Amino acid sequence: MKKIDLHMHSNYSDDADFTPQELIAMAIDKDLAAISITDHNLTDAIAEALELTKDNNLEIIPGIEFDTNYGDNILHILGYYIDYNSPKIEELLGGLEEAKKEQFYGRIERLQELGFNITEQEVLEASDNDRPLGGFIAEVLLAKDESRKNPDLETYYTGEKSDQPYFNFYLDFFRAGQPADIPCWKPSAKETIKLIKEIGGVAVLAHPGATLSPKDEEVIDDLIKAGLQGIESYSTYHNEEEIKKWVALAKKKGLLITAGSDFHGHLKPKIELGEVAGNDYNIIEQLRELRGSNR
Repeated sequence: MKKIDLHMHSNYSDDADFTPQELIAMAIDKDLAAISITDHNLTDAIAEALELTKDNNLEIIPGIEFDTNYGDNILHILGYYIDYNSPKIEELLGGLEEAKKEQFYGRIERLQELGFNITEQEVLEASDNDRPLGGFIAEVLLAKDESRKNPDLETYYTGEKSDQPYFNFYLDFFRAGQPADIPCWKPSAKETIKLIKEIGGVAVLAHPGATLSPKDEEVIDDLIKAGLQGIESYSTYHNEEEIKKWVALAKKKGLLITAGSDFHGHLKPKIELGEVAGNDYNIIEQLRELRGSNR
């Protein structure tokens, strides 16, 4: 069986470590047949990856991961085989960078209200951009000596959440409904799905278990009406039981079942490139068929 990985992030994403060249070398080392670099809300890595692989057998599937809002929920939508040079992507995302800046300052203020000693300035000085994401805020906070003495943070150092401390802190504090949740404008999930199809792509709901339950069939039905064609049922976000439920729901709704590791690097150190169940090359063939049917 030829293996693939359809969900990974390069250092063009604010929350990932490896260059496209490094990801490609890792993929070849793991004998993967195809990969998709699905950076958050941008496609900068795609042309570079295609150029780097023109003389080898590693297949590059042009992809992107859009951060979107669905009501009060956040959904991540993957787009495969998109026209990655389309100006419509930037049009859809207009205002997102400014919204992220506002969210950053709001998160710091909320953490201060919760009693954590952290300032905007120290996070900005340690960052290479002007709106650091939640995982980076966590990294700066947990690097402070005084944080190690805080019993509320012990779990991220030696407790059950120490395996992925920055990511787990993000889940506990910044995710929707958590103590430092600061809503941020994003394009709507349905508008995003429609755009993906409009620019020649196939829209897939990423790691649905992060924010939804298989019982949320009405949400899936609504997204299908907008043009959703797949669910990333095999994900490192899902345990075996959850995988079974998402696979069953995808089959029930006639959606393509995809697989992706969501590899980032040190933010999620437990996640390895290509190490996700269900990563069969057959998914690529089905994606091609869907893309063809969309034309």
